[in-house]
Amino acid sequence: MAQIHKPGETFVSMPSTSIPYSRVPHSSTLLLDYLRQYDRVSRFFSGSPFQFSNYAALADKLDKLDTPRVELAAVLARQNRALGCSEPTFANIDRLSRSGTYAVVTGQQVGLLSGPAFTLYKALTTIRLSQKLTEQGVPSVPVFWLATEDHDLKEVGETTFLTTGYELVAVCDQGEHSGVRPSVGQVKLTAAIESVLKSLEDGLPSGEARDRLLQDLSECYRPGVGWGEAFGRFLARLLSRWGVIFLDPLDEQVHRLALPAYLLALREATALRDRLLERSSALVRSGYHAQVRVAEDDTLLFLERNGSRVAVHQQQGSFLLDGVEEVPLAELSARAERTPLAFSPNALFRPIVQDLLLPVIAYVAGPSELAYLAQVQAIHESFGRPMPIVFLRAAFTLLDLHTQRLMTKYRLSVEDVWQGDEHLRTRIGAASFADAWRDRFEQSEKDLVTLLERLRDDVAALDPTLLDFLTHTREKMTFQMERLKGKISRAALARSDLLARHAREISCSVAPHKDLQERQLSGVSFLGRAGYDLLDRLLEHIGTDASDHQVLVY
Repeated sequence: MAQIHKPGETFVSMPSTSIPYSRVPHSSTLLLDYLRQYDRVSRFFSGSPFQFSNYAALADKLDKLDTPRVELAAVLARQNRALGCSEPTFANIDRLSRSGTYAVVTGQQVGLLSGPAFTLYKALTTIRLSQKLTEQGVPSVPVFWLATEDHDLKEVGETTFLTTGYELVAVCDQGEHSGVRPSVGQVKLTAAIESVLKSLEDGLPSGEARDRLLQDLSECYRPGVGWGEAFGRFLARLLSRWGVIFLDPLDEQVHRLALPAYLLALREATALRDRLLERSSALVRSGYHAQVRVAEDDTLLFLERNGSRVAVHQQQGSFLLDGVEEVPLAELSARAERTPLAFSPNALFRPIVQDLLLPVIAYVAGPSELAYLAQVQAIHESFGRPMPIVFLRAAFTLLDLHTQRLMTKYRLSVEDVWQGDEHLRTRIGAASFADAWRDRFEQSEKDLVTLLERLRDDVAALDPTLLDFLTHTREKMTFQMERLKGKISRAALARSDLLARHAREISCSVAPHKDLQERQLSGVSFLGRAGYDLLDRLLEHIGTDASDHQVLVY
């Protein structure tokens, strides 16, 4: 049983249960096979994530490849110093600059106030896996790729947190920018961020945990600060004590180091697209899905044009920019050499750029990323790099003591809540009125069975052919009895404001917006209640020999 604690107070116990992904909503067939029946998907990846020999074999391959370790280390030192990282990060940058050290990488959009909670889970999984590999003789450091080149402004500029009254509050800062679709790293926070932080202050429980969180957020998220910088500075305060290295790709020197990959992507655009189209078809033929749609005129690149990030297409040997400007290969290649920062990778090319810059031994991915990485594997060989081993990030549903007590009272599991509001209300109503109604229903069901059993002998003597009909009648009556139980439970819930409030609180806490908690609630919802020690406790629960969804009480 969890110890009772005040918000922000250090705790020492986190009871947990695990739920296999086969019972987690929206788990794809590809994900389930990757975790439980790897042989079925092995041709789409580079090795099972739970066999250490695969990492050792990949390390041997990486040792034979040229990686711009020294040049990149200088860039990383500059970037991480600007983010305010602590000494463990710079020690890891130094290690990474020398051969024989490998990178465990993850990445995520630079979301408002750190974005959805799973962002923290990805980072913590990266830390844990790098620790484990180092312990086993493959020295590794954790790297977080700040996805500042993405252009999904709406997703990045919004987040949701849970108030003390268990209400969902959505906050946003639309950002200041030029162009219709700029890279998010070019967007700056506006004065709206001050009202965002005020909403958070008003909504979270008062105490040391909230005060420390708000202090850090207010120092990182200020009007005029770039989205990527604010995100990176806040995560540095949370994670650099474990030596996490942050890499911002929206950097002139980073792009110059990656320039050979961009030029190859232009030269081999047709062949690369053909391989991706074939891989997408192979996934579908195997009963899976292709996460990223590849069109007949796609390339792997975006180009900044008039302040917006536009896709580069290919038609009959030439390239088409924004559906307007037709540019031959030689001219586009020359433009890339002159202004490499104007070019950026799409979702399928970003992992390749990452693997050319860093000695990546493993990539920590979410369930959706797993699908598009299966597509990316088809073109790794074209760039002379082996695909890293893909390790699924940890997944959590976190329950505070109030929610845990309600769920215990009504005999609910997280899976009950995942089944939707109707199921949840029925279960709460049934549990609430169980003592009053249980004896009545049990007696009614016994009386019904007794009555029908008495009839059976009489019916058999009268006409044996009616026995099947009698059995069918019993089944229908039992079904109707169960329906009656459900109706009574729902009626009980409808007549009780307290039960309805408890149902709403549980739903908002466990499955906000009918989705997994980790996808809808910001990590600050939990850090503002439990404090930064929560990160240590989560790290303790991350394993490296299997992947399940964990339910933790904090």
